[in-house]
Amino acid sequence: MGLNSLADEENLDAHIDRLLSSSLLEDDIIGTTPSLDQFRKACLLAFYDFHQFPGHQSWMRIGQITRMAYRTGLDRLESLRALYPDWASLSNDEIQEWRSVWWCIYRLDSYSNLSSGTPNLIDHQFVNTSLILDHFDQSSSGEASPQEVYLPSDYADLWKLLPTAAAVRMHFSRPKEDMTELLSDVQRQLSTLSLSLPPGWFNPARNAFADESHDDHHARLVTVLHFMMARLLLAILCCGQANREEPLLTWQQVLEVCQDIASVMEQWNSLFCMKVDPAISFIPFTALIFLDLHKKSTAVAQPILQSKIQHNQTILRLHLQQFARMWTLPRLLNLSFASFSESVSGPLSYHQVWVIISRFEAPLHPRWLHFLSTAQAHLDLVHDTPH
Repeated sequence: MGLNSLADEENLDAHIDRLLSSSLLEDDIIGTTPSLDQFRKACLLAFYDFHQFPGHQSWMRIGQITRMAYRTGLDRLESLRALYPDWASLSNDEIQEWRSVWWCIYRLDSYSNLSSGTPNLIDHQFVNTSLILDHFDQSSSGEASPQEVYLPSDYADLWKLLPTAAAVRMHFSRPKEDMTELLSDVQRQLSTLSLSLPPGWFNPARNAFADESHDDHHARLVTVLHFMMARLLLAILCCGQANREEPLLTWQQVLEVCQDIASVMEQWNSLFCMKVDPAISFIPFTALIFLDLHKKSTAVAQPILQSKIQHNQTILRLHLQQFARMWTLPRLLNLSFASFSESVSGPLSYHQVWVIISRFEAPLHPRWLHFLSTAQAHLDLVHDTPH
């Protein structure tokens, strides 16, 4: 149902602003256990706040909800059902609704902290929830019931929770020699995940012969993009860890992943923008930054490759612009990239590129955003001095 007039839209915006500015969640639940609807409302407001008003306040809001979820016990729902009558009385469907809320909070915590370069409040070992698969199992009584898959606490058991984000944080706090094994482990996990997926999973085109629906196709594209973002972060970290004998090899891997991301984005249908979490905009934004560095790098001199990189950038910017029509976050990311691209001139030596890579913390980290606006001044001091 759409809005009938500009006045309706203004009234809606004003109402949302009142909800965001109030401490209603905190006032309602002090001394009591929040209801399912209260948590749902809090998640919706946090989601809107983060994407429409990205910054310190929205980050703090997600942190508050996460801690409230811990206090309520959403990280140990199975134990609550076994110990407390009020939880034991809930049906399987009701428990699944609580699991969905906990999964939503985990997602909010994950990408808000990853984008800000801060540790997650929810450790992967405490996600401890299940997801419902589309197909059903036949019970002994002959009734069909949805199959539940529990997320593991061990990366090696099921390759759905990858340690890439942890690797990004540890990159800034551990010596180089300590990172080598961690990066190798992440690479192994990504390889295992890639090989475990069905044939054709990474094909960006819709599988019409298998009657893949448009909804399923775009859900798969989102998953593929998240996988590629993990690969991109890993490649960027490997660039920072590379020996002097192999810098071009790791730098080439960054270009490869950025091009793969653009090839997926080429299949994007803007009709699905309202169905997809706009936090996906961090992926094209990060790829844009490093494609721009490649285009201005001395390692990329061939006109044909330059033209392909320019095309990839056009695809990714159009993707950001589609989301920017509805959300502030991609609009700010688009402006941030434009500012960076205009301020940094080429050609760039690999050592100058390394200076930029070494300062990459997270897409929304204040130090990274400040550096993007002043990058050329730093690069002018570097020239070809080895790092």
